[in-house]
Amino acid sequence: MGTGPRVLIVEDDDSTREMLCTVLNESNFDIVAALDGEHALRTSLAKRPDVILLDLGLPELDGSGYLRQLRERDETAGRIPVIVTSGSPYGRQIAEELGAAMFFSKPFDLDELVAAITRLASR
Repeated sequence: MGTGPRVLIVEDDDSTREMLCTVLNESNFDIVAALDGEHALRTSLAKRPDVILLDLGLPELDGSGYLRQLRERDETAGRIPVIVTSGSPYGRQIAEELGAAMFFSKPFDLDELVAAITRLASR
């Protein structure tokens, strides 16, 4: 487990989630992960991440629904920067509409992603 800022990875694809967990853990982030929006919402409230890395295409509660609910809660509204990832051609537009701090199109450059998380976590 990393000792740095806590990052919540919300990703339903096992290989992508595992790769992100490994890379971010090696970069000394404290990692928590969720497979869907419902689990992510519970984890966000319990673990209080410093940054959220959110895939839009999730089962149960999708990334858009999760982020809307996160923003509606007094304890998390606007307090946690969110980086949205998506392979959808509309992903960037959705991320902007939802007030995400950043957007990365899949596939993304891992070094750029780690640098972005580091910047957001240090704010």
